[in-house]
Amino acid sequence: MQRACTYRHPAGRITRIETHISIVYLAGRFAYKIIKPVAPGFADFTAAEARRVCCEAQVRLNRPLTRGLYLGVLPIERRGRTLTLESRGRAVEHAVKMRRFDESGLFSSLARSGALSPRDVDRAAHRLAAWHQHAPRGAPLARYGSAALLKAQVDAVNASLQAGCGEPALREIAVWCARQLAQRTEAIDRRRANGFVRACHGDLHLDNVMRWRGEVSMFDCIDFDDALRWIDIANDIAFLVMDLHARAGARLSNRLLNRWLEASGDYAALELMPLCVVYRALVRALVAYLYSESGSHPKATAAARDAARYIEIAAAETRKPPPVLLLCHGFSGSGKSVASRALADLSGAVCLSSDVERKRLESIAAADIRLDATHYTTEARHAVYDHLLCLATSVLQAGYSVIVDATFLEHRHRSTFFSLGKRLGVPMRVLDFCAASDVLAERISTRQRNQRDASDADTSTLSLQLATAEPLTCAETAQTFAFDTVVPVEAFEEPAFWRPVLDLMSSPAAEPASDIRRVRCKSENSRYAAEQASRLPRSASAGQPPQYHDDAQ
Repeated sequence: MQRACTYRHPAGRITRIETHISIVYLAGRFAYKIIKPVAPGFADFTAAEARRVCCEAQVRLNRPLTRGLYLGVLPIERRGRTLTLESRGRAVEHAVKMRRFDESGLFSSLARSGALSPRDVDRAAHRLAAWHQHAPRGAPLARYGSAALLKAQVDAVNASLQAGCGEPALREIAVWCARQLAQRTEAIDRRRANGFVRACHGDLHLDNVMRWRGEVSMFDCIDFDDALRWIDIANDIAFLVMDLHARAGARLSNRLLNRWLEASGDYAALELMPLCVVYRALVRALVAYLYSESGSHPKATAAARDAARYIEIAAAETRKPPPVLLLCHGFSGSGKSVASRALADLSGAVCLSSDVERKRLESIAAADIRLDATHYTTEARHAVYDHLLCLATSVLQAGYSVIVDATFLEHRHRSTFFSLGKRLGVPMRVLDFCAASDVLAERISTRQRNQRDASDADTSTLSLQLATAEPLTCAETAQTFAFDTVVPVEAFEEPAFWRPVLDLMSSPAAEPASDIRRVRCKSENSRYAAEQASRLPRSASAGQPPQYHDDAQ
């Protein structure tokens, strides 16, 4: 395979790459992957037929997530004393033929160079959400994705690490995993019964995700063990969430999880997410540890550092602070959606958008489809808040802080969420987003022109909001952080902008009252709303608005 004459195309300088179970030859514009005759423990490739079946499975299973990358399986045949590809003769081996790609486009390479962007993460999240939605269902064996099988898999990884690795944190992690598995058994099996165990990728670390032909693609999925591929989609996305945290930072990891949740609507997956994140971190720690034990391997030292880092990620997941409930408050155009998304990326909170969930309730997937007035009746508005309340409850009970991105201009809606926080015993704050009326109107007009936002609010909506908003009560203002959003949008990305909120979220029990920036009391809020209405441009306030829109931004 290292001879140019083996190939029917210009091969140039041939590069050989070896992993635990395969050898890849880079020849010209193509790559050829051969499975090694090994039995590493999780699979047995010693038989030639097993290797052929594995090659065919690689092509079949990977093509849906990597259009144009996998070209087929070729026989390696003997002709006299030489071996050739794509000729007639006796096949002695098989190879997967792939298009060669620029490795600088791998998410792992981009992360190392600091070039992995939020846009890359957003595209990965939406690609995976769409794939998970349409992935094959009906596992070939009932035990796949079950709580019993997941427990066996987690226990096996923990046992292997504890037997060979001396990290003291591993014992505490194993105890935490056992407790989580006991607590989540019913949820794991319930999701399996409800169809959330699907034919997934199974190996979503950063080395297997890349920019490819203008989109984000995933390749090299699990093809040798159905038990590792037929898993809960929460277990699948958790791998990439975890590896982004380990190799690209918490902010991009938080962003991926939020965008995937928003696109999929599967907020119930959060109940399993901490356990799956820890499991995936332990899997990567074990792989890195095995590399580090191969002292002759050129990357052994780096692998030891990787193993320690993944164990650190697992340990941190077991020690997350208790959740916090945050309610956005403000008129359309106040910048709530942009700001709350930035806060979610920084803090790890889950962001729930009224705009997105309103359209989900109407079975509308596209954010740029406008809803008419029939979707903004009083009954419809209350239904959206009821739905957000249910989602927020499940997110908090899963252990995640939640930001509810809605206007919350009516006291009854705020009151139900305050009751939720009290019932669950979680700290709660209102995030009041403020901007001058001319800024509000200009933002709404710009948003309508661009048509790239889930919000349906227009300037007549703003006029009605200003006229009918129920001010925060004095009791509510005592639990409020106020934010002036007439700042460069980049300010939302800075921890300093959110310092009181981040302090609360990192140590909820502390309740740092001295840091709470209190906003206007009721009388001042009323004057503020009247002033805003009087300053609203005539074009925005003229006429009777058709309905009250409760849009998130």
